[in-house]
Amino acid sequence: MPSRKLVLALLASAGLALFLGACKPTCTVEELQAPINLDPDSELAVIDPYNLVPFTWGYPVSDCEPDFFEMYLWTGLEPESPGMTGRTPYHEEISTGSWRMTWPIYLVPGHTYYWRQAACLEAGPGEDPCGPSSVGHFFTGQVCDASDEMQPVNLISPADNAHFATTDDITFAWDDPTGCLVSYVFWLQISEDPEFNEYLRRIPVLQSVWTVPGEEIPLEECHTYYWRVKTDPAGPPEDPFSEVRSFSVLASSGIACPLDLSEIPSLATLVPEVPIVTLEPVVTVPPIVPAEPELTAPKDTNCRAGPSTQYQVDDTLFAGVTAPIRGRNADATWLQILSPNLRRLCWVWGGQAGLQIAGDVSLLPLVYVAPLEPTEVPIVCSGFKTKDACEAYSSACKWEQAFSAVNVGKCVER
Repeated sequence: MPSRKLVLALLASAGLALFLGACKPTCTVEELQAPINLDPDSELAVIDPYNLVPFTWGYPVSDCEPDFFEMYLWTGLEPESPGMTGRTPYHEEISTGSWRMTWPIYLVPGHTYYWRQAACLEAGPGEDPCGPSSVGHFFTGQVCDASDEMQPVNLISPADNAHFATTDDITFAWDDPTGCLVSYVFWLQISEDPEFNEYLRRIPVLQSVWTVPGEEIPLEECHTYYWRVKTDPAGPPEDPFSEVRSFSVLASSGIACPLDLSEIPSLATLVPEVPIVTLEPVVTVPPIVPAEPELTAPKDTNCRAGPSTQYQVDDTLFAGVTAPIRGRNADATWLQILSPNLRRLCWVWGGQAGLQIAGDVSLLPLVYVAPLEPTEVPIVCSGFKTKDACEAYSSACKWEQAFSAVNVGKCVER
């Protein structure tokens, strides 16, 4: 029969095993998850820079809890190594599943800011490992209320005369010296023409950084492109613009781009001189060319990508401004103009009351525009408030059950 001391020892061992089994399991970095519900993180988030900014976030419910969260903050291009980071212990929840940290430094007005948050583990000596991170962004006010406050931006990336392959990602970035927030949007303009008489792409960008695959622009091999940024899209056509930079696209692997002999003066010696022959001037009578039709808008008028209100608005023809007419649709109900504002070929409705048209539009060429393809209505998962409704769209959405309540949760994107 076992002794009393042996029984007590066995009970103590069993209790210790139960206690250790109830402790938090040891996490691995592969089990860490990205933080969720970052705030601020919105195209509409405008923060007062004269107050310290509080940041809040959540973390998915997990059996593997991190030791702390680490975040850093930047504006412009993301640095390779952050200059300053902030840590928040996991046990310092402000409410269930929610954490907060107030950044200890005041921010600069009129800028786009980004912040990256990750869950990490304490690993002792050396660098502490972190899991996947999440990125939020916001803006600092105040909003500009006068066009003369706005200044040209300073271009950062890509460098002038940079080279890319057709499939390379290109990061366009700039610094905005204007001391207020410029109506939330800039115009990034890309053209094959250094004078920007025509545009390859004209992109409204809310942030001061925009990354795009080259194949989406689209880029062509052995071409040179020019780009610039307009600070105030609604301002005067000529002001304010950044400097103009260029970049070139390389040929496919193993195929050299054709040489531009004008850039190699030494080759000119290989071309024999041709004697100059002076001819008597010939007087010719220039043909009579009819004046190009023009129109003048009675009020600010949308200029669209095609001859229908179903096409997107590409530019605005401002009240009282005259534009040359370059084409028409079959019944001349829509007219294609070259907009004086952004130098863009776009369409205005010819039946607008008060629209002044000078010239014969019947002589204009017919311009064909490809019809719009039907667009699929996007699925907004957050609009489904019940589990059944959410799971009806299981290909795009999933139901996240609340940790502390029955039949309560939210529908989120997969």
